[in-house]
Amino acid sequence: MLLRVEDLHKRYGKEEVLRGVSFSLEKGETKVIIGPSGTGKSTLLRCINRLTEPDRGRVFLEDVEITSPRVNINKIRAQIGFVFQDFNLFTHLTALDNVRLGLMRVKGLSKKEATERAMRELARVGLADKAKAYPAELSGGQQQRVSIARALAMDPKLILFDEPTSALDPELIGEVLSVMVELAQSGMTMLVVTHEMGFARSVADEIIFMEKGVIVEQGPPEQLFKSPKHPRTVEFLRRITELYGGEK
Repeated sequence: MLLRVEDLHKRYGKEEVLRGVSFSLEKGETKVIIGPSGTGKSTLLRCINRLTEPDRGRVFLEDVEITSPRVNINKIRAQIGFVFQDFNLFTHLTALDNVRLGLMRVKGLSKKEATERAMRELARVGLADKAKAYPAELSGGQQQRVSIARALAMDPKLILFDEPTSALDPELIGEVLSVMVELAQSGMTMLVVTHEMGFARSVADEIIFMEKGVIVEQGPPEQLFKSPKHPRTVEFLRRITELYGGEK
């Protein structure tokens, strides 16, 4: 078991965003979280590596409790990649520098070692020829692939993806999803929040449907898409199929 989330709660004022979320993730597994906007999916990811502090509950990475006040959270975060929906790149740095910065500052690699690893990961996402380009010179899809390369370069045990294609033009979504499919097939452990139903159906080992801060239903894609058990899952899938034509 790589990741274990136990009874996670988070409240903002009077709004309880997470209301007792529990699930686990095995090494090499891809789980996809779906559900309506504003239902706590992104907050859940942020609580997992404590970018947002949960009010109650526990999170474990292998045998280490991430939510313990005694844990070295920076050491833990170095083992958990995070790919944000808005790319989160440093605009004044090249693609290469965005990827190798953490390798030098967090991992302590020499510039030469960091450069070699960064170039290897940029090549992995198809951007070796864009190493010297700045974010403003890249398309949204290319920027997101740089973000993925940055996460991969840290050699994480787990990568969290928070709506990685939501900020992209439709024609650029495929290039990011193809990289994510390759990562899943290579055995990378991934927890993905997305509305891309085609990706979820073809890649996920398990789908988690969330609404109003709780897990309503979870199961393998075959079960959830063909014979969901909960009425809200049925309604959500019907609506998103109508919205995206069944392909996303």
